[in-house]
Amino acid sequence: MVLVLFVYFLVTVPVFLALALVAQVSRAAWAKRAGEVVLLTGVAALIPVVLDRALDRPVLWLFVALLAVALVFGALMHVRSYRRPS
Repeated sequence: MVLVLFVYFLVTVPVFLALALVAQVSRAAWAKRAGEVVLLTGVAALIPVVLDRALDRPVLWLFVALLAVALVFGALMHVRSYRRPS
């Protein structure tokens, strides 16, 4: 399961970059929001992967905490973007 999540994370990176490029070139709000969702799901998929490794190496707990903070902050910013016009 951890391998599947890691592969999903690796797939989200180029997908996010492509969506960000489309959003930048075309100024499309749908591409920006889709890119945000892809990025957030990628971070959410990476947390269990790092958490599995953190059980062996306690120094990785800081990285798990930073990923969790980034996920919460990103989700809050994504939800706030729906309140403002694009």
